[in-house]
Amino acid sequence: MTDMSKLDLFPFLGSSKTGKLIRAFDWKKTSLGELSQWPACLRAATSLILRSDVPMTIQWGIQGWLLYNDAYCNIAGARHPGLLGQTVHDSWSEIADFRALVVKQVLDGNTVNYRDKHMVLLRNGEFEDIWLDINYSPLVNETGTPVGVLTILNNATERFQAEQRLRFAQEAGRVGTFEWYPDSGRLEGSDQYRRVWGVSADVVLTDTLLISLVHPDDQHALRPQPSGPPNPIAYLEFRRVDPVTGEIRWIARRGEAILLDGGVRRYVGIVMDITDRKKSEQALAQSEARRRQWIEQMDIKQIRHRNVRTLVRGLERDASRGRKRTGGLVMLAEMLGKSAAQVSRFAAEKPSTHIGDRIAREIEQAFGKERGWMDHVQWSAKMDCTESAETLAPA
Repeated sequence: MTDMSKLDLFPFLGSSKTGKLIRAFDWKKTSLGELSQWPACLRAATSLILRSDVPMTIQWGIQGWLLYNDAYCNIAGARHPGLLGQTVHDSWSEIADFRALVVKQVLDGNTVNYRDKHMVLLRNGEFEDIWLDINYSPLVNETGTPVGVLTILNNATERFQAEQRLRFAQEAGRVGTFEWYPDSGRLEGSDQYRRVWGVSADVVLTDTLLISLVHPDDQHALRPQPSGPPNPIAYLEFRRVDPVTGEIRWIARRGEAILLDGGVRRYVGIVMDITDRKKSEQALAQSEARRRQWIEQMDIKQIRHRNVRTLVRGLERDASRGRKRTGGLVMLAEMLGKSAAQVSRFAAEKPSTHIGDRIAREIEQAFGKERGWMDHVQWSAKMDCTESAETLAPA
């Protein structure tokens, strides 16, 4: 039996699918000439790319005659195998000017690199967005003269779009991400992370810098711990002080610990600005405290009807001070954890002379007081106790 490998005059092409296409292609119609005429440097470069599982191409000469490997076919899409043996201007016509400029730069001896290079390519019958990481390097002949361009590519579209979605989500939710190496003080954070901390893009992030921005009373919880096995970063809420304006912002932080090879500690996590939430919680707590104070300030020797009416009027005044357009009954319903409809319902029951009794029982239950407690208390002298509770009834 004849050994077919011995009959292969071009073993540098190997046995890949694209290698077979190159072997069958009529190269006489190009400036490369027949395979037997190819210079050693072109043969070596072609052998290299055909045996790689990374997308790679060769653009030969100033015209950029195109060779590529199997891995590049995924990027070429439906335009494979028509791209093989085409020039810069014939292969990807929609980006011909860009590629021609790159070929000229590389043949001048330069290396050109792109990360997340955005292109709009006609790959599968319609134009689509694609992002590529690309390295262009000169291929040289025996004298060291650049005669071609070696291109290594990576389709970064999925990664770029995932990072873009994450970035949009962070900005919409005001959430920043970070990586922290406490043993060295190295810190890396997203753009939103810097915005949460009020740190510009040109400032080098370190844990020492950020701790200096934290309110002195909260700094102890953020200082790096001695070396040792990493522990999870507990959920923390702390205050940041703007060094220029003195404004205080609240920040929440949570993270996870990762132990790298060699015992290096690394933490990854998120931060978010919770100032608005803190202000709302503080305002709610102050409002609740005022209402409970009204209840606790009641004294003896006053009937419950007047107590209820005075309480409702006081709630209404508090709503007015808080710039709420809300009546006293609505505020009372909020205080009791009921809807305004529920309060109106039992206030409307007959006989109307018992409105104060019914509301008083609700107040006693909400504040854990014994039955009849409001029979023996009264508001402070600053409050109006002259109107009867019967006026609460619907007209």
